[in-house]
Amino acid sequence: MMRWLAAVAICCFAAYSHAEPGGEVYTFGITPQHSPGELGKLWVPICQYLSKQTGYTIQFRTSKDLSTYWKDANEGVYDLLYINPPRYVEAHDTSGYEAFAKDGDTPLVGIVIARKDGPQRLKELNGQKLAVPSLVSLGAAEIPQAYLRQQGIKVTLVAVGSHDSVYRTVAKGLYPAGGSNQRIFGMLDRATQEQFRVLWKTEPLPPFAFAAHPRVPLKVVERIRQVLVEMSNNPEGRALLAAINVKFIVPAKNRDYDSMRKMKLPMN
Repeated sequence: MMRWLAAVAICCFAAYSHAEPGGEVYTFGITPQHSPGELGKLWVPICQYLSKQTGYTIQFRTSKDLSTYWKDANEGVYDLLYINPPRYVEAHDTSGYEAFAKDGDTPLVGIVIARKDGPQRLKELNGQKLAVPSLVSLGAAEIPQAYLRQQGIKVTLVAVGSHDSVYRTVAKGLYPAGGSNQRIFGMLDRATQEQFRVLWKTEPLPPFAFAAHPRVPLKVVERIRQVLVEMSNNPEGRALLAAINVKFIVPAKNRDYDSMRKMKLPMN
């Protein structure tokens, strides 16, 4: 726990130290899909970029795990969120977060992966353990498990803490397969990707949302949205987006996530 807090503190300090002194400060809560250190490496530079371009201080924040992050989001802890579609809907309903941008070309697609020399079909997973980042991860755990049950395939989900840990433990042979999502898989280097085969994919869901709490002034939200949307227009911005496997960002509205509301997914 202490190491986790230290890692987050270092990341937050890095984001703050590159912002304009004396400006308005807004926390940016990022879904903990990676270890805190790896997440900071990816998102602190983006927060620094947003701070530089907007003149506001955008501070990187995250939570120790997904369950804590969902709780924090529902309680309105963060000023800004980067969050998956069903959890955005929940945070909108509980705390009033409003989507203002979204990944332009990256729908949420859950996947089940195995080592190349491991199981070749889903039915081979019957009675086995499936590594997942969290038991409450929609695309990596909840939807795959529901589908496997429909197919008569019983698996035991084992939470290993992050998507990084899913690939690491499956690669080591600790588990025969794991759940993740297609965007995270695309962030792996080619050599690592080639260790695995994708056994199954979910149907595409709406992409991750950028959302703002009602306490954030509209002019601030509009400026942050403008900078995010324009990131793909310059080399620095494109490089930062490429690091999180996103090509471009587009404006979004709350109604863009109505399809998630119609699905009426259970939230643990």
